[in-house]
Amino acid sequence: MYNLVIKDILVIKKQFVFAFAYILLIIFAFQNMGEAKFAAGIVAFTYMLVMTSCAYEDKNKADVMLNCLPLKKSTVVLAKYISVFLYFVLGTAAYLIFQYIIGSMGFSIEIYPLTLQSFVGGLVAVSLLSGIYLPVFFKVGYMKTKILNFILFFGFFFGISFLIDILKDYQGSALLKNITEFLQNKSDAVIAAVILALVFIFLSISYYISLKFYKNREF
Repeated sequence: MYNLVIKDILVIKKQFVFAFAYILLIIFAFQNMGEAKFAAGIVAFTYMLVMTSCAYEDKNKADVMLNCLPLKKSTVVLAKYISVFLYFVLGTAAYLIFQYIIGSMGFSIEIYPLTLQSFVGGLVAVSLLSGIYLPVFFKVGYMKTKILNFILFFGFFFGISFLIDILKDYQGSALLKNITEFLQNKSDAVIAAVILALVFIFLSISYYISLKFYKNREF
């Protein structure tokens, strides 16, 4: 498993330069995003690396080679999910480093520190995108998922504002009132733990779907 994760990193090492540059672009160019700046940057960073890794595998017929090795298909699938979170950790570290450097150099831009809320929000966004995309990738490969890539990536940015508008329209509903009252009585740590538990359940379901597709896929 370790070797598969390292393989993904080595294959896309040149792409890291562009991914890190994108985080800087988000920090400088999108001043009005507030705390959502981290989520936007980390989603773009992680998704870019995941897409590149999948593209290289498809282009070089890596699945054919992996299936000739004494590797369990569950190991191959799990390694891809672990890679996603490794990219997330690297992107978070890069954001913190850029935040420190920019703050130390005295640039006149708004720098929003990483908070528990923004961290959990970024993790949820990355998990949702990856959890939806990877089962499809393991089912049909990269080339047949290009349209899905476009829809997921841009749907994330435009979908957030759309979701906020919907929630505003239904803010008086009994369900939202009950959820709001429940959250108001809980600490940030408890809320974060509940959200992360739901994310774990979602990713577990995504993983087993990916594994089922990958086992039934013909190479």
